[in-house]
Amino acid sequence: MINHLNLVYFITAARELNFTRAAEKLYISQQALSNHIASLEREVGLTLIERKAPMRLTLGGEIFYKYALRMEESYHAMMQELSDVKDEKRGKFSVGISHTRGRLILPKVLPILMESYPMVEVCVLEGNTKELAEALAKGDVDMTVGPCPQERPEMEYIRLVSEDIVLAVSEELFCRYSCEEQNRMRRELSETGKITSLREIPFLLNKKGNISREIADAIFEEEGMKPHTLIETENIETLGEMCGRGIGAAFYPTSLLQEFIAEDGLDRLRLFGLDYPCTHMTLSIAYRKNQYLTSAMKEMIRIVQEVIVSLENHISQ
Repeated sequence: MINHLNLVYFITAARELNFTRAAEKLYISQQALSNHIASLEREVGLTLIERKAPMRLTLGGEIFYKYALRMEESYHAMMQELSDVKDEKRGKFSVGISHTRGRLILPKVLPILMESYPMVEVCVLEGNTKELAEALAKGDVDMTVGPCPQERPEMEYIRLVSEDIVLAVSEELFCRYSCEEQNRMRRELSETGKITSLREIPFLLNKKGNISREIADAIFEEEGMKPHTLIETENIETLGEMCGRGIGAAFYPTSLLQEFIAEDGLDRLRLFGLDYPCTHMTLSIAYRKNQYLTSAMKEMIRIVQEVIVSLENHISQ
């Protein structure tokens, strides 16, 4: 029977393909890690990792790695389920969410969850859309909350609400142009939902990996535009504030406008709906199909659904 600790150490080494980094992640020495891998290789009777630089998996190692991931996931599900049976009020799970949505949603969700599950530990991983999708696929988080631009067959999705990406342009920014240019830009944006007339306007963009940046890049590609990018930032709140002050135009999710742009900034903005397929998306809770959901995780999902609907109703009023 394969030693579970050896299995965990092998998976980390296989992911990193570097004993130094893998050992650091596991908080053990390189020699200890090497000993565990060697012990595993004796168990299966094959060399799994070529130690010479550049380090790589052997053919046997690649096959073993594929099944090792499944075994580790099954082991984790088993332990979660046993823990759930043993004591419904204890446990631990992890949630991936963007910084901005985390700030908006989690303070409303977690206090309600803690009322029923005060001893359950919730680990939060914050990151952009791409980082969270990768973390979920690797098993680094149990579920994610946010947009899922590309649904994967190995995942389950609970759709929450639809959301549009709009173009926000301040009156102050429009006023930099002649009346004729202003009228042309406003008219074309309102009538067509296209940004064709904005080739000279400065844009404020999220950094790559964020969903709004992926959408912006898709729009620019469709229009054959090379945008005048004034600022790139990871923080969509910063982007919104700068947009409200007339520094540039920005693509913004409708659900975040009222929450993260100050009222004086929001009052100065014109919001234009966009007629591109990529600007319409769905916020979802995602988890792996073979992921065991504890009672606390199911309750988390239920509360998130209620909070999202409540926020959506507040925005539409």
